[in-house]
Amino acid sequence: MERRYTRQARTGVRRVTRGLWPMAAEPGPNFRWGALLRASKPKRVVLPDGTVKVIEESTDRQDLELIHHIRDNNMGVIVDSYKDVASAWQPGAKRPRYKHALVDLAAGYIDGIACLAVDRLTRCRDQVRPILNAMEEMGGRLFFLWDELDTASDDPDTELRLHELVARAEREAERTSRRYKLVAKHRAQKGLHHGSGKRPYGHSEDRRQLVDEEAAMLVQAAKAVDQGKAVWAIAERWTERGIPTLEGKGRWDAGVLRRMLVSPRMIGSREYEGALIRVEYMPPILDEELWRRVRGKLLSNPPKRGPRESRELTSTALCGICGLPMALRSTGLAPCTSARSDLRFLGHAVASSSLFPTSTRRSTPKSSNSSTTSNARMPFSTSTS
Repeated sequence: MERRYTRQARTGVRRVTRGLWPMAAEPGPNFRWGALLRASKPKRVVLPDGTVKVIEESTDRQDLELIHHIRDNNMGVIVDSYKDVASAWQPGAKRPRYKHALVDLAAGYIDGIACLAVDRLTRCRDQVRPILNAMEEMGGRLFFLWDELDTASDDPDTELRLHELVARAEREAERTSRRYKLVAKHRAQKGLHHGSGKRPYGHSEDRRQLVDEEAAMLVQAAKAVDQGKAVWAIAERWTERGIPTLEGKGRWDAGVLRRMLVSPRMIGSREYEGALIRVEYMPPILDEELWRRVRGKLLSNPPKRGPRESRELTSTALCGICGLPMALRSTGLAPCTSARSDLRFLGHAVASSSLFPTSTRRSTPKSSNSSTTSNARMPFSTSTS
């Protein structure tokens, strides 16, 4: 006998007629919230030992504010938090934890999604209607603390206000983007380096001095590439020798090393709109003739995408929650990208059009004979016979 978890149990429950649409759960002290948190970029701090640590101070503050408000106003309980560091305006930005929240809502693990403000959810007007359609289909609820907006409210202007707030957030994002581009243009015209939040490998933080040991390694790498050696082979060799990366890690990534070698920074310049601009105070690491040869070789032979070894389920087996490719492990587990950064999702099941029907249902298996064993909530259907 075959058993599959589907969304029928969620969509077929008695709906509470209140607000913009009928909801699957009654608002009140037992309402289960998922806190959707977002920051545009991570905050990096340099520790005394020189290592760089990424902290989630911004999302932690959002989480605490929501927890206190929902608890103090007897609105229910937050059962999970979904943190993404990504843009809500840039097209194609990956937000896997936002997808997890929608899957949990469909599965009945949470009843609604709470955000500090509308712009934590989205800054794109064309995303509002699809989001509302999905929430209505699942009988969910949206709550935005700072904007005082709740889809469970009987205010007839709720949806109109939501559209207006997202439109305002989109305009602010567009203005911010133009402002950053204008700053970049002015810095390029003045011959200043492209600013970033961390020191580049081979240069001091202000770009005015070389870090001799690192610069020497880049010269060696450039000469090796010029002689025909692959960048990935150089990266592996550096890893074997224990040469520390900028963050102090022991493993070198070939893509990172490749970007360093093709960067105009190697010759004390920067690039803007296809033109090389000399940065007078930045000492070059490589001879310009050598750099142009290396750059030409690397740009004419871009790295291949995907795994080096092709397997039967390559580009076929996908995570049932976020749709990202699964990764083979020697233990037999195949966690997706999200699972590698969040141990709670090591139980992500494999979803494939050729293996299982598409579904977004997650539920805890009722039998210990499930094909996936993990303490994580099951993201996809399981079959037992």
